[in-house]
Amino acid sequence: MRRLVPDEERLTIFRIFAHSDWLAHIVFAILLACIAATIIVWVVQGVALARGRGAWLDSALAYLSAVVVTAPLLAFVRAAYEVAKVCMGLVNITPAPDLVMLAPAFAEAAMFLLVGALSAALASAARGHLLIMFHAPRGGGAADKLH
Repeated sequence: MRRLVPDEERLTIFRIFAHSDWLAHIVFAILLACIAATIIVWVVQGVALARGRGAWLDSALAYLSAVVVTAPLLAFVRAAYEVAKVCMGLVNITPAPDLVMLAPAFAEAAMFLLVGALSAALASAARGHLLIMFHAPRGGGAADKLH
């Protein structure tokens, strides 16, 4: 008969993070900083473009492009490292651990991939939106041009 694990023993995102090593904390911090900086760049540049000023737009687009490329790679490298640790653990422990023992490491690897993909997706959306705003005709919308 199967039963749910008590609340205090359940695996959550915060428990995964709390039990990860210092290197994982650094990678998570970098990825979360990328997400926060992406949102800030998106808002600041969006407001600047709405006011007709494109100050620092090239730098903002370069930053967003860098996040699109590097965030998923950083997350993938850390996830691959976590899976490699699991594989080494399987080989070095007898009898082989069951899935319940391995699940936290797989959850941590999946969380890295999720945060890396989220970071890249936000940066890609921000870059695309800013480029559309920059290339949009100034002064009056499309409805004004029809009349």
